Amino acid sequence: MGSLYKWEMKQTLTSKYFWILGAAIVTLPSALLFLTLLFSEGMTGYNAFLEGLSNYNAFVIFLIGVFAGIHVTGSFESRKIQAAVMAGNSRFKILMAKFLSFMTTVAIYSVVAIALSTSISFTMQGVTGLDESFARAVIARAAVYVVVEMAYSALSFLASMFIRHQGGAIGFNFGLMLMANIIAQLLFNFEWAVDVLKFTSVGQTMLVLGDISNSNILMALSASVMTFAAVVALSYVKFRREELK
Repeated sequence: MGSLYKWEMKQTLTSKYFWILGAAIVTLPSALLFLTLLFSEGMTGYNAFLEGLSNYNAFVIFLIGVFAGIHVTGSFESRKIQAAVMAGNSRFKILMAKFLSFMTTVAIYSVVAIALSTSISFTMQGVTGLDESFARAVIARAAVYVVVEMAYSALSFLASMFIRHQGGAIGFNFGLMLMANIIAQLLFNFEWAVDVLKFTSVGQTMLVLGDISNSNILMALSASVMTFAAVVALSYVKFRREELK
């Protein structure tokens, strides 16, 4: 599987869509934050940092589905998946290489985008407003947020495994990510729903912004791992039975 993963990453890193979408996902949240800080008063560096995380999540909703549609569905349309199967590679190894390359790319986008917005926050507003240590409030929160965003983005990978038309996959992913976020925000108005949402990656994209306790860190990471496992399992069930043409 190692060679398949390396091949997938090489194909991804040398593609135009990786750089074009990456530039948008990385720069737009920080650009929005920069403009917000220019025209706002009294915002602490810590609040600006949290605003940057929220901005990143918003742009992931709009753009990561495009990346998933091209990355997954495009491989079927160009017959790269079929060629890998014909070369004697197991379907599970092919799926895992594709999934891990997708997750690696999302991780790259997330780390670079959050690092950039964090730098802007504390450079413009100073290291102010922290109610906990910098290590927990900023570093630990940012690290957990990257994992949570990866798990949230995995939903679009799963959807793309079920939709073979690239344009259809991109459109469906956009609707899926957007509706999941809207529904989660609406459910947060009900106290009972919070106990459910904390077990989901989309819920944790909001909860981590306000709760970085040890218990919620464990919950966020557990929810992410469960999401990864579910996405791989369901994708494999679909891919294993897929008639490749």
